[in-house]
Amino acid sequence: MMLLLLSAQLIRLSVVEHGAHVQETARFLTTRRLLPASRGAILDRRGALLASDRASWNVLLDYDAITGRWAVNRARRQALTEIGKAAWSELSPQRRTSAVLQRLDAWEKTLEIEVFAALASAGGFDRSELERRFDAIVARAERQAVTRREALRDAAIRRYGADARIEGIEQELVAAQREGHIILTDVSDEVAFAFQRLSDAYPKTVSVHAASERVRAWEHVAFDLPRRDFVSPVRSTSPVRVELHGVLDHLLGTTRTQVFPEDLARRRLFAEGSSDIVDLGGYRADRDIVGSSGIERRAEDHLRGLRGVVERDLEHGVENRLDPVAGEDLTLSIDIRLQARVQALFSEKSRLAEIQQWQRGWDPEGSPRAGPLPVGWKLNGAFVVLDIERGEVLAAGSSPTLSEGRAMDAAQRASEQPQIFRAFEGSYPPGSILKPLVYVAAAAEGVVTQGETIECKGHFFPEAVDSVRCWIYRPAEGRSTVHGSIAASEALARSCNIFFYTLAQRMGPERMVQWMRAFGLGRALDADCAVERVGSDGRTIWSGTTVGALPDAALIESWKVKRDRTSPVLLGIGQGAMSWTPLQAANAFATLARGGVFIPPTVLLRDRVPEGEDLHLPAWAVADALEGLRQSVRESYGTGHHVTLENGVKEPLFNIADLSIWGKTGTATASLLALDNDQDGDTDARVRTDHAWFVGLVAPVGEKPKYAVAVILEHGGSGGKVAGPVASQIFRALAAEGYLGSSAERSNKDGTPH
Repeated sequence: MMLLLLSAQLIRLSVVEHGAHVQETARFLTTRRLLPASRGAILDRRGALLASDRASWNVLLDYDAITGRWAVNRARRQALTEIGKAAWSELSPQRRTSAVLQRLDAWEKTLEIEVFAALASAGGFDRSELERRFDAIVARAERQAVTRREALRDAAIRRYGADARIEGIEQELVAAQREGHIILTDVSDEVAFAFQRLSDAYPKTVSVHAASERVRAWEHVAFDLPRRDFVSPVRSTSPVRVELHGVLDHLLGTTRTQVFPEDLARRRLFAEGSSDIVDLGGYRADRDIVGSSGIERRAEDHLRGLRGVVERDLEHGVENRLDPVAGEDLTLSIDIRLQARVQALFSEKSRLAEIQQWQRGWDPEGSPRAGPLPVGWKLNGAFVVLDIERGEVLAAGSSPTLSEGRAMDAAQRASEQPQIFRAFEGSYPPGSILKPLVYVAAAAEGVVTQGETIECKGHFFPEAVDSVRCWIYRPAEGRSTVHGSIAASEALARSCNIFFYTLAQRMGPERMVQWMRAFGLGRALDADCAVERVGSDGRTIWSGTTVGALPDAALIESWKVKRDRTSPVLLGIGQGAMSWTPLQAANAFATLARGGVFIPPTVLLRDRVPEGEDLHLPAWAVADALEGLRQSVRESYGTGHHVTLENGVKEPLFNIADLSIWGKTGTATASLLALDNDQDGDTDARVRTDHAWFVGLVAPVGEKPKYAVAVILEHGGSGGKVAGPVASQIFRALAAEGYLGSSAERSNKDGTPH
């Protein structure tokens, strides 16, 4: 019976549980080193590097050095060597401990002076910060160890019951307690070599590992911005040197080295509470590179590579190596040189993105008109340049940039909000730039006929002279001008409010909302860029753009209950309960230019153009709308044709040779702006302002529209006077970069960004 029991136990250990015991033994006879994988590069449409990995060095500190066990082990080894093995074996435990303690202080001082002080000095932080990092590493490793031990105890009890031996489990170590931990990142070669010498002098303290650092070649750009074609008050024959910080930084996004619980939940390197590798592309619990916003986040799994592994069998001296796999490169539709040219227009040096006196004008006596904001006030804003045929974003920017925001103090950041990518996230009332869309939608619904005229009497409701007016009708100021009987194209060129109030009333708010949604308002345009927003259920959603806003059914019903006749007709001029982003604006005009084919925009270079969604707009209505947009910038009565300077001089904005241009200005009521005149952080006043819009189309002469451009300057006032001069220079930038034909390129080529 005893032999049978022993035989059964032998079979269980050597056959049934053979694999588990071999694996357990192999863990102590095998060393493993992970090899870093480089992240994929991000390139622009011409192949220019936007973001890439640069080889660097990380300095790691062994876990035993962090906990102090290294000094204990060295003191014990010294005592054993000096006393001798034979004499050591005869010492009592108390005498051995005393011998170790006599030598421990010297090793602890060595570790402190030679290693810890060097780490703090190289990292530029004090000893207390180093200790804080140590505490965090130990706490994290201990949590993993507890989880691992609990799992092993549960497994042993399930397998052996009351006979389970769990004493040794308490000494079970996880990977985090056997490996080094990153203390310094991206150190120079000189620093790396210094720590390598320390590693040689004091083994199992520090180690230097090859790593990579994410660099963005176009983060800082300097070039000479030509000003010879600027509006005359800021024109100059000599260019101005512009230094840009954060070119494309909102769109490219950022990476972080802190790993969040949701990262581990999605992709984990090691099995929870274990040192077993489950995903070579997974995240370490301590530090790792993770895309946190923009393209870096959106394309995280595409850009992220797979680590390599080197395992060495200590028993047989055999080494197995699995090489790392680099992440895949990603090509954007962005043209970085065009991006830099356009972004420079929003810099302080250009003087286009600030309040100027000629934007306000002068009264008949020649005195400068006052405004809510002082002359010289810097205007934040955004722009989008879109390829109409392919739906690809060529440039998209926001002012201020993330880089500029990092140089601000807390109060300024709270006011300027540099973290918002205004081109995709900023949601603004459309204002008059919505009017061409209202017209073609009304034509599709059959509520306006080809060639129909509508009478502009200056005010929409017969009995209400001072409200729901046309923008030129201001009887309180002694101006009773009206447009009279007017057709669609001229109504667009002159931006007649009464014409579009009428169309909105005929359509009704339900059909208006349905058509505006068809053009992209009120829905996220998934442009392949990670933008954070909060869903209706309160959860965070990562989407392409901000949705914007349209009236919902409940709001429309409330208008009916309250007999609100004003809110529905205000939709006709892009005011009231609606908002959209510059990207949505550019894409809507691109949809119009395609004859009513909606193609979702993208910031990735497309292999093929999607078929798109045909909105079935009447061809005559599209032609009328485009003619109105042409007149708006080419005819002297158009709201986007010129700016009026001192002494009544009218200076055309879009007389650019070799180009056909269509455009629409918009002056949209903005929320009250809080002013802090003495910069003490307290609000001194709240002023009413307007956002300045310009959305336009451009092509070589005689061709159909090729590119759509949207510009907004927050609180700037008049769209034509403020946003128009910026849009004009964007058209010239497109020409300079070769998008609008060789003739236009030659006449605008100057100041190449680098």
